[in-house]
Amino acid sequence: MAVPCTEHLFLMGRKGVGKSTLLRAVLEGKRLGGFFTRRITGIFERPSIHLLRAAEGQQPSPENLVCLCGERRTDLFDRLGPAALADAADCDVIVMDELGPSEAEALEFQKAVLAALDGDKPVYGVLQQADSEFLGRVAAHPRVRVVTVTEENRDRLRQQLCGEKSLTGSAQVRSGQRRAFFRSTEECPFLWTVDTV
Repeated sequence: MAVPCTEHLFLMGRKGVGKSTLLRAVLEGKRLGGFFTRRITGIFERPSIHLLRAAEGQQPSPENLVCLCGERRTDLFDRLGPAALADAADCDVIVMDELGPSEAEALEFQKAVLAALDGDKPVYGVLQQADSEFLGRVAAHPRVRVVTVTEENRDRLRQQLCGEKSLTGSAQVRSGQRRAFFRSTEECPFLWTVDTV
């Protein structure tokens, strides 16, 4: 099955496996829109989560704080997330690193995410492994491909997703139900075709 350029890639895997590291490698050299979320210690009395606009290369600060660990602040996700996703006019790729259960009640944020998935820019992101209706809707979107990253396949995925033209090997797609071969195409240098086997 040939994947058009407007299809999207989300990485999934256990915490600490290297999903965001792999995503940053794939994004290197591209003009970015969207956001990165970062967990930071040392700014507040508790670890904090910040939503950083990808286009601006923001650093964590009180202005982009979405919550302190252990609390949920849907109002801040709803204010900062849609603004970061709207800032995509001049980008090659919209980044969503990462989506998780903390956004379960952030309805404006969810609308902006789903609208981006229906849009014409490729979206690359990370999905936390969590039981969440919102994350399920993202993973089930007809234009989304979810690739499971493991210790065993992450190095091979990095080689495959970072621009090789002809590839061998395979990666788990969705929840391990299918296997896929990845290769970039001339018409779509930022994405690849996915041939299920």
